[in-house]
Amino acid sequence: MTSPSDKPNSENPAETNSVDSQPADRPEARHPDGRKTFLEKYSTTILCLTLFFMPLVVMGSIKSLKVQANDISQWLPNGFEEKKTYDDFKKRFGVDEMMVLSWDECKLDNPDVTVFQKALLELKLESADDTVDGVDIANETIFDRTISGKEMLDQIRDVGVSDATARKRIQGLLVGPDGNTTCIIAYPKKQFFEARRPIVEATYKLAETEFGISPARLRMGGPTVDGAAIQSESQKSLGKFLWMSVLAVFLLTWFRMRDLPLSILVIFFSGLCAALSLTILYWTGGQMNLTMVMLPTLTFILGVSGCVHMVNYYRKASTLGYGMTSADQAIKDGGYPVALSATTTAVGLLSLATSHVTPIRLFGFYSACGIFTSIMVILLLLPATLYLLRGRISKRFSAEGTMTRRERTSGVSRFSLAMLHWVYRSHWLVVIPCMLGVTLLAMGVFQLKASVKLQNRFASRTKIIDDYQWMEKNLGPLVPMEIVLHFDPENDLSRWDQMRMVKSIEYAVKQTTAINATLSVATFEPYMPRGNRFMDKFERRTRLEKWENEFQRLEDASLVHISGDESFWRISLRVAALNDIDYGDFLETVSDNVENQMQYLNQHGVTASLTGGIPLIYKAQHQILSDLTYSFVTAFLIITVIMIFVLRSFWAGLVAMIPNVFPPLVVFGAMGWLGFSIEIGSVMTASVALGIAVDDTLHFLTWYRRGSKEGMSKFGAIRFAFDHCAKAMIDTSLICGLGVMPFLFGVFMPTVKFAALLMIMLMTALLGDLILLPAILAGPAGRLFRLKKVRTPKTSQTNPTLRQPDGSPNERLDEPQSKPASPSKTVEPLKTSRRD
Repeated sequence: MTSPSDKPNSENPAETNSVDSQPADRPEARHPDGRKTFLEKYSTTILCLTLFFMPLVVMGSIKSLKVQANDISQWLPNGFEEKKTYDDFKKRFGVDEMMVLSWDECKLDNPDVTVFQKALLELKLESADDTVDGVDIANETIFDRTISGKEMLDQIRDVGVSDATARKRIQGLLVGPDGNTTCIIAYPKKQFFEARRPIVEATYKLAETEFGISPARLRMGGPTVDGAAIQSESQKSLGKFLWMSVLAVFLLTWFRMRDLPLSILVIFFSGLCAALSLTILYWTGGQMNLTMVMLPTLTFILGVSGCVHMVNYYRKASTLGYGMTSADQAIKDGGYPVALSATTTAVGLLSLATSHVTPIRLFGFYSACGIFTSIMVILLLLPATLYLLRGRISKRFSAEGTMTRRERTSGVSRFSLAMLHWVYRSHWLVVIPCMLGVTLLAMGVFQLKASVKLQNRFASRTKIIDDYQWMEKNLGPLVPMEIVLHFDPENDLSRWDQMRMVKSIEYAVKQTTAINATLSVATFEPYMPRGNRFMDKFERRTRLEKWENEFQRLEDASLVHISGDESFWRISLRVAALNDIDYGDFLETVSDNVENQMQYLNQHGVTASLTGGIPLIYKAQHQILSDLTYSFVTAFLIITVIMIFVLRSFWAGLVAMIPNVFPPLVVFGAMGWLGFSIEIGSVMTASVALGIAVDDTLHFLTWYRRGSKEGMSKFGAIRFAFDHCAKAMIDTSLICGLGVMPFLFGVFMPTVKFAALLMIMLMTALLGDLILLPAILAGPAGRLFRLKKVRTPKTSQTNPTLRQPDGSPNERLDEPQSKPASPSKTVEPLKTSRRD
């Protein structure tokens, strides 16, 4: 409260903005009526309970950081036909968990290839502590079986096929275009499927120590290597770039706040928000995977945003003279907008839980849980700590009635004030172009394409991409696709005739598509003499009997599966991993060719199905686009309902959503027009950006409505809101946006793209909330947000809770002025097109 003698000269702006006086009757340790404040009664209890549960939080967060690789089948739920077909395929033929190894000297005539192949069969993990799901795997050999180009070539030759024909059959699979470069394919045992990184590391060590092949020269690919690379690079993102991000956020917070103790508290409690999200993940049985590596970063960044806002409210309360009750006043002023903004952000993230893609669904659920728990940290733990440190922090802002220059300006510079004046006077010049621009850019959303290909997971400079490029050039394509022919009990074809039908389908696919590498039982078809002489017939019968007797070998190689009177025959196709092929057109072409050939053969009781990596990838790509739209619309509708409820006006809720949809529509629309594709790291940022944008919108509207409730003019309420939260909005956007920059230097593209889009959307959201939103409020729509019931002050004294952030009263918050007022002249308000 200020006495009349302390009231600054309302005619002099210079005196209005330079405050030497503070509220005379500062509340100290107690409520004005003598009652204990909330934090005085419960702050010690809150912190003691936190310390009690802290060991569980630390243990859970540390143990959850172990990254697990993703199985391709996780990308679709059980309800999809593609997933069911792939699961049936795995039951019959096993999981295609394998490693492809080669190097420059890996040739058919090199004896070291056979020696290396045998050494792989004897390879074990060195550590005796290596376990997977509690099963000891240290003393067991890693690989179940191996095969090389030379070995398969010998097997084909044994059935009477010439060397040239044998090489042609496996060209593009185990023999390169030069007819001599080969490779080794190693199949890990089932219990080693989750130990991909140790397997790859042990293989590198074996090649270097026993055969002198350095890791740089050894080329490796396949699902096992892909999973190991995902584990390795995502683990680096957690272990390296996360801490770099924390350091960057700390330095930015210190730079913006110019207060070391408060900066340390912001970082600590933001880190606690991230730790709580990881703790929930661990204690509920979740696992760190391709998408979940972004969970601690996201919850940390959003925790920083909430903590900076709360600290900003605390500083303002301290400068207004609340002293030891500043933390309680911060909860009173900021509790509602902070809790509401965190809730809307959690709703935006929870909308991802509607996704049919399992990794995205889990990320949405756990990140929303992390945001909900962060509300307790920001509104209880942080204020409780500030209360217990009140003697060392709050007094620095209000000691002896003086304030620092930074608190007097409160982040509102002359430039920003001039900008606010221009936005108010020329609001139509802001709103109309922005709405037209958003509409045009939003049309680009329909041009978006999704991708989950290998080259979109890793940067081009990584070793795995370099290895794939080398192998696809010197060996052949590596991405599998499967055609399965099912012969039911009603079919009366012999095994040999079934094999011939498989060969016919295989030949038709190779001749009519870009595929030139296939593998099936027909690859091992024995040579049959074509003559009608007795010896020719005898030799054909002999070779057929031998083929029948050795049929079990084909089953062991997972090329055919016999189940009673049913049989399933597999045709493996290979497609290049590093290409821009349209998987939709490719699948349609292959499906048409198979169907046409089946109709031509016209055999009863035979059906064909397509499965493998490509159909799942194609379905996942379409599902990602569908989920992006569905989750964003779901989040938009739910948050709109919340805004309507909070603002108590249907039209106000709709208008308030305009600056919130501004960032995702602008960014994703621009990506669509520019031809960028979205993938797992991009699809999650739309709902995240929507929640973050609502955060700042709620803070701004909260103070705008408080100003209007005090009877301020439209511009006065906008200026009042700008003074109270613009600095915190700018701080959080800069700190959080620039704080994720270390992730841009990584090679794991999901986190790189997530960080890049998050940074761009934060800056776009800031422009929407500090320029577009004030322009909307300055126009006719601003009346929707003004409270009709205006409270009339009972005394002439200014309410300290509604003083400017610099401590001065608010009577100058009226219509904008074109020039600074002269001390000797009375300032007339600038005429506008509409007066409140």
